[in-house]
Amino acid sequence: MKRIISVIMCLVLIGCAFAGCAKQEDLKSDIVLITNGASVNDGGYNQSTWEGITSFAEESSMKCRYFQPVLEDGKITVENVEKYVELAAQGGAKYIVLPGSEFSVSAYELASSYPDISFILIDGIPHSAGDNVNRFVSNVMCVTFDDLQSGFLAGYISVVGGNTKLGYFGEFDSEESANYGAGFVQGAAYAADSLGIPVTLDWAEYDSALLDYQYDFTVTACYEKIDESKENTYKVNVVDGLGSGTYTEGTNVAIVANPAPEGKVFDKWEVKSDTEGVKDKKVNISSKSKSTMNLIVEKCDCTITATYKDIEGTNYSVDVMTADGSEISSTYNVSENGECEVTAPIAAANTVFDHWETNSMVTIEDTQSATTKISEVNEDVKLTPVYKISDAPTFNLTVVTGEGGDGTSKGSGSYLAGDRVNVVSAPPKDGYMFSHWENADAYGNSTGIAMDNEYNYSTGFDMVDRYSAICDTMYNHGVTTIFAGGNSKAESAFTSKWNYDYDLSVITAGTENKDSYTSIIKNYGEAVKDCLSSFKGGSVVLADCSTDGIYASFVSDDEDIKADYDKIYKALASGKIALTQVQGGAGYDFCELYNKEKPSKCLTLNGWFLKGVSLK
Repeated sequence: MKRIISVIMCLVLIGCAFAGCAKQEDLKSDIVLITNGASVNDGGYNQSTWEGITSFAEESSMKCRYFQPVLEDGKITVENVEKYVELAAQGGAKYIVLPGSEFSVSAYELASSYPDISFILIDGIPHSAGDNVNRFVSNVMCVTFDDLQSGFLAGYISVVGGNTKLGYFGEFDSEESANYGAGFVQGAAYAADSLGIPVTLDWAEYDSALLDYQYDFTVTACYEKIDESKENTYKVNVVDGLGSGTYTEGTNVAIVANPAPEGKVFDKWEVKSDTEGVKDKKVNISSKSKSTMNLIVEKCDCTITATYKDIEGTNYSVDVMTADGSEISSTYNVSENGECEVTAPIAAANTVFDHWETNSMVTIEDTQSATTKISEVNEDVKLTPVYKISDAPTFNLTVVTGEGGDGTSKGSGSYLAGDRVNVVSAPPKDGYMFSHWENADAYGNSTGIAMDNEYNYSTGFDMVDRYSAICDTMYNHGVTTIFAGGNSKAESAFTSKWNYDYDLSVITAGTENKDSYTSIIKNYGEAVKDCLSSFKGGSVVLADCSTDGIYASFVSDDEDIKADYDKIYKALASGKIALTQVQGGAGYDFCELYNKEKPSKCLTLNGWFLKGVSLK
């Protein structure tokens, strides 16, 4: 049965799931690449690996092809990979290449079942799904990359490029990150000592418990006195709804009716001009029948009133409770067999919405979504949102009403990166009008958020990855170049750069990044060629400068600097420059050792998590 299923899969996949050097009608191949779901033209690891395979195949008169798996929930799984390994085996594959650590479990669980095939795992070592203990399989050859040398090249290029205030944005829970950082320090120190110039390097790890950094921030609704406005202003009074305030002519105001009272539904808006000589029809609203609509402010004050009517037939209430179930957070009135969309209250600090609970016989479209649809309502319904402590980092937002506001502004809560955040300012006091929104974190830095309209009293934004605040603080201290090698949150450094100045630099590691000053590339193509030319199962080889396994995508436009870089590269390759390994796998340990031994005359290392160092 398994073979029949595999043959059917093969027929389905022809022409859409794989391609290669061989003609598609010829399924025989010597070397097979299984990508991580992306194409071989992704500009990253898959492309580099494929170029190495095709180059070797051409030189060796071998046939090659690749499979591009359809991922399950965006992830590579053992079951998914096994299908393509079986297809490769049926095609007579001698080598199967797996590019990336996401294949580590697959290599461990599958390779031994195909003893006649040689597997090459790049940038990873086999391990079981239950732990990260390295396992060595007799027909799997592994390639790892020298993170110390990569970091060294990044540090060296930073200083010879004219930067004297550097930052390392690291990840505490990552040995890879610690080694990238240690190499970065040593490369910067080597260049600083060679040039005889003082260099400082700030090292911070976003997830370190030793780093007491405040990621929370505040959004403030700001108001201005009407007599300070240079334009004519008009007062809008919304009864039983949101949108009241004083606005300039031409302003587009979102008007939203309050939830209907029990037994009622929204009916229509009634509008009235409050300026003598201006007719009611001059009040320019987009709809009288929709509970949410827009007003274009004309040359008159006005009153807009939400009106409601009785629900025809039987109706029921849908009560959304607070997290502890003690109070009603919001109520929705629904006709018999009707439906409504409900939204859970904003999560408390450091928690996230988990699921809905109810004893009622209703249909909940998605019990795990904070906003979902309730249907088939045939009784009064009580919905209780359940929250949990977040596994992923949450960021706490406080929405503040500034001077001139009357009441509490909405939107405060705890959010994950990517969550949609909606904020609504409190109505202005008499004599004031809403002006704009301001935001700042605990250190006075920009938060990186991008509001839909910062001049609208009701607006929204997507919560950003607030770890960019670490880099904001570095730039605020005068840092001009940040290295984010080995950090899964490396994109935060770019978020911060764009907040400040495009002339500031970010250096990345792994694959080429078009926004980076330079990237220290892991050369998958060269690594796979080396493995194919001299395969040795059960071994782990280190790709470094001696194997052309790493290189910088850009060094400098200066020919002298390029020549010096070439000398340094050769010195690393020959072992003339020996680097200090990270002890214990933690950047904290390296920083303590470095500051104790003081190996450089010119570089000062500021580990932000070390005692006595302040971020403010």
